[in-house]
Amino acid sequence: MNDPSLMGYPNQAQQQQQQQQQPGALLSNGTTNNLSNGSINPLHQQIHMNNPMPPPGIMNPNDMNHISSNFPQMLEQLNNGMNMNTNNSNNNTNALTLNLHDNSSNNNNANNLANAIGMNSMANNTSPALNSINLNSLNNAPGGSTLNTTNATTTAIKANANNPLFHPHLEDPALLNNPIWKLQLQLAAVSLQSLGQPNVYARQNAMKKYLASQNPTHQQHQVQQQQQQQGKQQQGLGSQPSSQPQSQLPPSSSQQQQIPEASMSLVDRTKQLLMDIALETSKEKSTNNKGAPIPPHSAKGGPPNSAASNNITDSIVSSATNTPTATSNNSTLSTPTTPHIELNNLRDGGGGVAGINVTPTSTSALLQHKKLSQYNIDEDDEIENRMVAPKDTKYNDQLWHAIDFSNLQIFNINQNLFKYNFLTRLYLNGNGLTTLPEEIKNLTNLCVLDLSNNRLTELPVGLGSCFRLKYLYFFNNLITNLPWELGNLYNLQFLGCEGNPLDKQLLKILTEKSFTGLIFYLRDNRPEIPLTHDREFIEINADGEPTRKYDSLQLASANINPDLEKKSFTILSYNTLCQHYATPKMYRYTPSWALSWDYRREKLKEQILSYQSDILCLQEVESKTFEEFWGPLLEKYDYQGVFHIKTRAKTMQTKESKKVDGCCIFFKKSKFKLLAKEAMDFSGTWMKHKKFQRTEDYLNRAMNKDNVALYMKLQSITSGETVWVVTTHLHWDPKFNDVKTFQVGILLDHMETLLKEENPKQDVKKANVVICGDLNSYLDSAVYELFTTGRVVNHQDNKGRDFGYMTQKHFAHNLSLKSSYNCIGELPFTNFTPSFTDVIDYIWFSTQSLRVRGLLGEVDPDYAAKFVGFPNDKFPSDHIPLLARFEFVKSSSGSRKI
Repeated sequence: MNDPSLMGYPNQAQQQQQQQQQPGALLSNGTTNNLSNGSINPLHQQIHMNNPMPPPGIMNPNDMNHISSNFPQMLEQLNNGMNMNTNNSNNNTNALTLNLHDNSSNNNNANNLANAIGMNSMANNTSPALNSINLNSLNNAPGGSTLNTTNATTTAIKANANNPLFHPHLEDPALLNNPIWKLQLQLAAVSLQSLGQPNVYARQNAMKKYLASQNPTHQQHQVQQQQQQQGKQQQGLGSQPSSQPQSQLPPSSSQQQQIPEASMSLVDRTKQLLMDIALETSKEKSTNNKGAPIPPHSAKGGPPNSAASNNITDSIVSSATNTPTATSNNSTLSTPTTPHIELNNLRDGGGGVAGINVTPTSTSALLQHKKLSQYNIDEDDEIENRMVAPKDTKYNDQLWHAIDFSNLQIFNINQNLFKYNFLTRLYLNGNGLTTLPEEIKNLTNLCVLDLSNNRLTELPVGLGSCFRLKYLYFFNNLITNLPWELGNLYNLQFLGCEGNPLDKQLLKILTEKSFTGLIFYLRDNRPEIPLTHDREFIEINADGEPTRKYDSLQLASANINPDLEKKSFTILSYNTLCQHYATPKMYRYTPSWALSWDYRREKLKEQILSYQSDILCLQEVESKTFEEFWGPLLEKYDYQGVFHIKTRAKTMQTKESKKVDGCCIFFKKSKFKLLAKEAMDFSGTWMKHKKFQRTEDYLNRAMNKDNVALYMKLQSITSGETVWVVTTHLHWDPKFNDVKTFQVGILLDHMETLLKEENPKQDVKKANVVICGDLNSYLDSAVYELFTTGRVVNHQDNKGRDFGYMTQKHFAHNLSLKSSYNCIGELPFTNFTPSFTDVIDYIWFSTQSLRVRGLLGEVDPDYAAKFVGFPNDKFPSDHIPLLARFEFVKSSSGSRKI
């Protein structure tokens, strides 16, 4: 807007007066300058000090009252924004370089920064001196630089207006009837409307907040007016004019129709049009099921009152109406969050059968619409922001999540901007950007990115790391190709590319297969990324210190000391990702061919056999797969195995139960001899415990969990030592961390029982025990604390929970256990997915009878940085295998030497 006072800023006269009070606040080049008397000017103070500044984009009642009096002017300026740049013509246009400072760790500093560089802060209690520093008013500052919108972008857009390389529908008019391309043109026109309006998104957001606050007031005013008029009529006064001030009257009906259009941003219109398409497609499917003809296309021309229906869009819609219909491939839309098959299932209301016409009821249609909306439209920004916030903070601890740098004539972006990894929305449209830094990969919480109306020639590869992106706009740039890494953007709901000389093959895929097809094409055809460095094997000395690294486990085994080899063994723990969990819906970032079970099975085979481990502990192994694949395969390589299925299989038919997963342990018959084995399910074992108590938490939270554990006692053929090997897979849900603690308490309690049954006089601390598996627990969890300290007295995971005897004894055990990877400070991750990357798999060992002599190291970080998660073509599971070499320290009590 031309008048900053309409958005809560001081007027120009007030700014000039304040700047006269502080001479030299701004230099002619727009940089800060220290005053001659040593004081600090407001802009310098905002950027460098930790003053408590309000966050940008926040409105309060005082601001709303201020805006209310100027609402007609605001509405007129937003509706006529395309004419704004004519009021700011000046030949002295300077480039604005954002020089952000490294203060991202402090929320106040971030707020200071955003206010300092011209964001529209709507908070009150801001000093006039600070409010006067905003980019929209620098034109009138004494000696200030003029930040007028350059004509370069507009000139370039006009120059390419008739170029079919930038606008392929000029060469192929049939595209005007293509719903995908029609959507591109509609939204590109909306984007052009905002060109020249500084901070347009912040203005529209402020307008929406104002309207949200005023609607209840308007309704209340209407009711009051009706009551007053009725009362006057009853008194015989007739319909005299109301004494209420005109400024307090609700807006007219024409104003009410204009209000939503003035406040709708490009993102809002995108959501609305996508919803219209979903509804239209739903109606089309319903009509088709009834046997009626299918409409020629599934996209609407746009909402009736949408500002998108400007001259350009109106001509497009008019042309599309008179253009021959597009091919059948273009008549159906799907989005990256809903594969084609899944979308069809949703349209069928979930009750249709292939080849049979079904007439959905009104209820099923509503459910169908709800599902489509859930998949396609992001309705709640608070969900995004809550997702970004750390677990131990409240939502309002981070008060802002968006930065609007739209139409500010920015030519360069400092890399420090990309340290604000809490951002969910970034608007850089309408500037003079020619490149975008690779550091944008750090903004992994970004959901909306607008790069439209710049001069970009390419998108950075790092953009593929922003996997949460839902709306990506780069209308009217100079981009010819897309990086393969954009195939990681599996959440993308819209990609705005019109006005670019984009490769024709990519355009063909976009118009025929929609955004889904384009993203999947980039994902599935991405060139191979070589794994140049295998996981190193780290040699550990007798004191538990890393001494040497080998390029591979095979090389380390070839150089092992013969004496150490005789009295040591290797053990591998690996969650292999059951094929029934590895669905395209769950792992949308994985190439379809790399996610197929045939491919993953061969890679798992290759990977596991390459380690030649003495003991294998596998989780998430399907019953049928164990019987038909792993058992016969590993037997050929000198392994013998035992499998235990999850308890849910007991309630199923034999055929269905074969699809249930469980845990298994394999050992080399040339290295070990099986002495004992025992399978356990946590609920069943606890109910048989002599101190079992029926508590509410056990009955409601733990009893129905079907997780299991497998125990195996092995004897080393070379040393005669015995070792208990245990593997398990705990419940996954983080909302049930108390149940995980309870399950570990049962597991360790049962381990002690087995050891005492074996030898009542044995000191369990000195028994050879190795416990490994997928524990679904962090390093700061109650589970980790229980393993390492022997008890959990006061932990947030178990707060307020009661599991009877287990809770009373603080889940205590008498084993002496330690994480094997503690020698190197744990791995960076054992589970790698876009939304979760952390350590949740472990190998625990008895510290008084075993010691770690080697560990399989981390995945090459440079390789992992090129992906948003596993599985991929090199790593067939979302977990990575753990492997450790243990040495028997001394003979355990009760063991038999041979």
